[in-house]
Amino acid sequence: MTKREAEAANGAPEEWPEQLAVRAAWCYHMLGLTQAQVAERLDIPRMRVNRLLAQARERGLVTIQIHSRLTENIELEEELCQRFGLERAHVVLAEPPNFDREDPALAELLGRVAAPIVAGRIVSGMTIGSGWGITLKAIAAAMVQQAPRDISVVSMVGSLNRRSAVDVFEAATLLAQKLSAECFYLAGPLICDSAQSRQAIMAQPALEALMDRARHADMALLSVGGPSTGTVSQVGLVEPGELAELVEAGAVCNFLGHYIDAEARVVDHPINHRVVGLKPEELQGVPRRFMVSGGPLKLPGIRAVLQAGLATEFVTDQDTARRLIGG
Repeated sequence: MTKREAEAANGAPEEWPEQLAVRAAWCYHMLGLTQAQVAERLDIPRMRVNRLLAQARERGLVTIQIHSRLTENIELEEELCQRFGLERAHVVLAEPPNFDREDPALAELLGRVAAPIVAGRIVSGMTIGSGWGITLKAIAAAMVQQAPRDISVVSMVGSLNRRSAVDVFEAATLLAQKLSAECFYLAGPLICDSAQSRQAIMAQPALEALMDRARHADMALLSVGGPSTGTVSQVGLVEPGELAELVEAGAVCNFLGHYIDAEARVVDHPINHRVVGLKPEELQGVPRRFMVSGGPLKLPGIRAVLQAGLATEFVTDQDTARRLIGG
């Protein structure tokens, strides 16, 4: 028996039916027919249509290209994960950035995008640590109301001493409301009037217990503030002269209330000695660290936090992602 006879006996084709594959591919890709409709039109089994379409791609007869700006975002997400050791990254389209000021619209957009992603990570019995700022408040505002699931939210930083600003910038309260969760607050000002006052507050057993809860949360929601444009400076907790000193000392952003440098180290300045809240390095005890931040003024701070491995998952805009990869 010849090879051709053996193939015929085994039901294998003598040669690849290119013409039939072309017709199947044309009907499927160009005419938009389903595989079942292609099979009916060509009078062949549906499984054979599936096989012909796969072979057409493998042999280069059919190539598929996706023409969308979102394609670049997928590539950027993969590059961010590789560059900074992230578990996941999410890059969204946004309007061209304003290089002179922080864009509240961008914070709102990132918050809306992040909200369902965060919600998908939450499970019953979880403790969620929350930073603060308009981006994190936007996440909480966009969260769908959920039924009680034994979830707790703990603030990772102290409160603003200016009551008029609390409702604008505090994220933990709104997040707890949306999750039907119990909320734990760091009962002290974000920035004390002296280092001695901070030491006295932090020595309280109740606050120590709360800080321990924050250090061992299951997930942390984080954002970055520019050194002179973040919430801390916007509400006047730091004087302009102090900001100038911090920048001169190497501060690139405000993170968890602390001013940190390009290596994500807390800058040695009296302001940082007065902050009530978790220090950046203490985040390592939190297994899932979800950072949402973007914009050119925050770029140095974002890079510092990512390079230090302080985030495991990251949501940002396309322009910020490009600059993080390119820089």
